[in-house]
Amino acid sequence: MAAALSKPFTPAEPASSMWTGTRRRASRGRSRVLLVDSDVNAQALLAAGLAEAGFEVLMVGGAHAALEALAQDGQLPHLILSEVELPDGDGFSFCGQVRADARLAHVPVVLLARRQEDFHKDLAGGVGADDYLSQPVLVQDVVALARLKAGRRTGEATYESHTARLPLAHVARALLAGVRSGRVVLSEGEGWFAFRHGLVVDAVFHGERGSLAFRRMLCFGSGAYAVALGPELHKGSFTMDRAYLCETVLPGLERFDALRARGLPLASRLTVDFARLAEVLSTLPEDVGEVVRLFDGRRTLRAMLMECPFPEAVAYEASTRLFALGVLVPACLVEERERARCGATVPGFFEPAPSVEPEASPAAVAVDAAEPDASEASLDFAVDGPSEPLTLVGGGAQPPVILTFPKKPAHTVGGTDAAGSGAVPDDAGM
Repeated sequence: MAAALSKPFTPAEPASSMWTGTRRRASRGRSRVLLVDSDVNAQALLAAGLAEAGFEVLMVGGAHAALEALAQDGQLPHLILSEVELPDGDGFSFCGQVRADARLAHVPVVLLARRQEDFHKDLAGGVGADDYLSQPVLVQDVVALARLKAGRRTGEATYESHTARLPLAHVARALLAGVRSGRVVLSEGEGWFAFRHGLVVDAVFHGERGSLAFRRMLCFGSGAYAVALGPELHKGSFTMDRAYLCETVLPGLERFDALRARGLPLASRLTVDFARLAEVLSTLPEDVGEVVRLFDGRRTLRAMLMECPFPEAVAYEASTRLFALGVLVPACLVEERERARCGATVPGFFEPAPSVEPEASPAAVAVDAAEPDASEASLDFAVDGPSEPLTLVGGGAQPPVILTFPKKPAHTVGGTDAAGSGAVPDDAGM
């Protein structure tokens, strides 16, 4: 198929043969794209990128050939990509003809322009184009928009996708290449970012707002999300254009993804080996304390990166370096080492001993102070009825832990009758 895509269609070829190969492949459920462009090299490059992404691609060289292909009976394309400048017309007029045909009106149309003109955006909106991209246009951006819009009806307000299929960084760059406005919202409510006419204007993620929230959303946001197109009228908290995104934010994100692919898992819990830290502290940067102090054995690496003031890729690289030096160690290993070292001196739980036979005779309060037993203490209370002694077993220096309280009737205190005002139960205050 790649070989066929590298060979552009020429108008001399009969229109009936253009769909022959694709009809058989359409049964596999792959989305079909009609690519209209007279530039052979640009068309072949776009077609190769779309084919690699899993699309069926039909290439034509002009507006008339495209209309002939669309007039045939059979399955319609899921998306139309058209260059603005065509040898037998222009992309705006072609898009208007598609919208005027009731059979084709629902097919999304994206216009591509090699030369940007101020009036192009107004023309694209006037003829009902779904988006308008001007040079420089990256193949990846066209593929991202194709994945987002292919198979949907034109004019839909919401498009749904998943980060496993279309990462947030890819869809953000593609949306900034166009002229639409709207918002990208994570389905779990973790965050969102708003865009307007090629600019990111606001973002919220895990309690943060602004450019930091946008960067962290690209790093940590995952799962299903929705792209809601429509006017974004609020002022916003910052602005970021596509050039800054591509030159500054995305390179850091690529470093972050590379570390995540082969480095420390984000779910790992690490703690500090302070003895090792003292050995290598003189060789570390002064700002390393901002990273070290966040590793307390309870936070995950992901939580640490979310709290660290440094960029995510920088903090991730610093953590990986500290781990390689032995300054950071898995928290579970330290816990096991502490248990092994202190296990012999840590007392066990106090457990109640079996109670005595119920027919034991009553006894007065007797405490043998001359011969105390450090590991076993038997307390008998003088009561009118049978007593229920409780035996506690444990270390002599350890305070007793009472698991079950003995149930005893009230007894007199200071000679006062139990029914009188001076009666106090044995468990009073417990």
